[in-house]
Amino acid sequence: MRPGHVQCRHPPGAARGPFILFEPDVLRPDIARVLVPLTAHEAPAVLSPHSDDAASLQQTALQLLDEHRSLGRRPLDVQHALRRSLLESLLLRLANAPGSTPADTGAGRRRGDAYGRFADALELHFRELHRATDYAEMLGCSVRTLSRAARETTGKGVRELIDKRRLVGSARWDARAVAARLGFTDPANFGSSATAPVSPRPPSRPAQ
Repeated sequence: MRPGHVQCRHPPGAARGPFILFEPDVLRPDIARVLVPLTAHEAPAVLSPHSDDAASLQQTALQLLDEHRSLGRRPLDVQHALRRSLLESLLLRLANAPGSTPADTGAGRRRGDAYGRFADALELHFRELHRATDYAEMLGCSVRTLSRAARETTGKGVRELIDKRRLVGSARWDARAVAARLGFTDPANFGSSATAPVSPRPPSRPAQ
């Protein structure tokens, strides 16, 4: 399931298995690019492993969960590297099962080449890339081309789309948490100063 997606199963059935939750930016950039067909919004909602891969996929998933539960067993940087490696292995196998139809690496192209690739890149990199020029350089096009594609598809500018994606889901956070999460050095970017109302003093009573 990807951001903005919901899955509902009727009837629930007897499906059982590990549940693995991760954020896109945990993937290395080169692996993330390979996995765009899996992470793009147009990607299939359900991927079924090939029977030849089922046992190894289950083993990889269990190893990933074991590493997650064994915090402190190894140095933290080693443990992070192991979990990332296992997750990437799991996703790469799912996305490229034997006998499956080759993934459409231009999933976003169905929505317009430039905008589709921008939307997929934004989903993966919105935390660290905050400028239209960053995405234009990544996609190999001009800012003008990217801006035109965004407006033709959504009616909004690139900067507005970037800002909106960065702030989605942060409404319940305080200013300091939002600033840290989005890479701002000064929480004042999200704060507003307000002066507390001053209660008037009660009138003094005349001396008796």
